[in-house]
Amino acid sequence: MRINAGKFRNHNILMTNLPTTRETSDKVRQAIFNLIGQFFDGGIALDLFAGSGAMGLEAYSRGISHVYLNDLNKKAIDVCRANAIKLKCENDITFLNLDYKDCIKRLSDKKIDLIFLDPPYAMQNIDEIISLIDDNNLQNSGGIISFEMEKNTKCSNNIGSYVLQKDRSYGIKRVCIFKKE
Repeated sequence: MRINAGKFRNHNILMTNLPTTRETSDKVRQAIFNLIGQFFDGGIALDLFAGSGAMGLEAYSRGISHVYLNDLNKKAIDVCRANAIKLKCENDITFLNLDYKDCIKRLSDKKIDLIFLDPPYAMQNIDEIISLIDDNNLQNSGGIISFEMEKNTKCSNNIGSYVLQKDRSYGIKRVCIFKKE
């Protein structure tokens, strides 16, 4: 697996190789950044179900200034840390090993510009997760959420103050982009 664009373009990163983690392919990751914007001028990102940290590290490579990488699995966080050290960006990454609900509450005093959500496919509570983000006021108006899910998962067009902007399918994966109004 590799970083697609930005200052770490073509750098390889480690995968978790855990049975509970689904890595986002390079192709789908590139498609997501085509949907949300190719490059950033600073800002803060959160990868709530980080796995290897590929989404957050890709965002950092493309100009996000700070990334929170969270995963419930300690081994996944160890891989995230190893990838950040390999890219020499560990000082701009905060690693969290929390349940997603606890992570959202812990970061509620931050204003996250970009949130990546790729929970296990068994978790089909899209509305609940976005509502929790909304209730904790984790983003300012204009904040973006990229939500990866199984292709047939039901997804509302409006969840709290979030409005569905784009909805695309890539093989068995569906990506929904929400914007906070």
